[in-house]
Amino acid sequence: MGNLRAVLSASAVALIAACDGGGSAKPDAPIILLDAAVDAVPDSPPLPDAPSYDFSCVGNTAPTTANAMISVTGTAQGLSGMSAAPLDMVTVEARAVSNDAVLATGVPAPTTSAGTFTVGPLASNNMPVDAYLRAQRAGSGGERVTLVYPPSPLTTNLMDAPVLMISDAQLNQLGMGFITQSANKGFLAVFVVDCADTPVAGANLTAKLGNTDTGNAIDLGTFAPQAAGTWFVFDADVGDITVSATYGSTTFRSHVIKSAAQTATTTIVRPGF
Repeated sequence: MGNLRAVLSASAVALIAACDGGGSAKPDAPIILLDAAVDAVPDSPPLPDAPSYDFSCVGNTAPTTANAMISVTGTAQGLSGMSAAPLDMVTVEARAVSNDAVLATGVPAPTTSAGTFTVGPLASNNMPVDAYLRAQRAGSGGERVTLVYPPSPLTTNLMDAPVLMISDAQLNQLGMGFITQSANKGFLAVFVVDCADTPVAGANLTAKLGNTDTGNAIDLGTFAPQAAGTWFVFDADVGDITVSATYGSTTFRSHVIKSAAQTATTTIVRPGF
């Protein structure tokens, strides 16, 4: 079951890189094994160095300008054994965060066996575009609708965005029998990073519907250091969910994402813009 977590963590690496400075980087997505047994615990383990994170963007002013035209490229993928594989028959749309209006549909529509897509270019009027991706697969694979929210409105092209599709059966494997995913609730994968996009170990995620915590949240960093900053929220309530995080005295910038029945929502939480 750790291999499924590994693929999602690798997808997180790709998403973080895609959202970093317009997403021009093409990251290598490492496979992170989270269920490997420890052979022995040393009698006196060395104390780790205290992590040093970049919180310089806290309180930054939101960008007010953007490229005149913005495009999003990426690959729709599904879980196949121990890895992610491209998916066909996936229709990807860019939608407005404010009202869910379709801004553009990716081409090809639906995806071919390569899984790749391009959405846009979107005319921005030189203002940030507050949008998310919605991906839905036709057929009998049972994959949930996938929603991908950037950490903040887009100001430039978003390249190599990963869109990972997952089914309820696979989500229940992730729960390893301790947590189950209900068909009538949402699933969230949230990645907490600092201003330099370094995953923040020991950060505390908040995911709220109104003023109430939602779902069953798991910090994957407690299972393996390689998964630092990665949180899964099973059985998230349906509605607008406000996500944020804290680390020590630092409170991260919050933003709103949607949770719905038969959806899997992915986003990144950063300290600021």
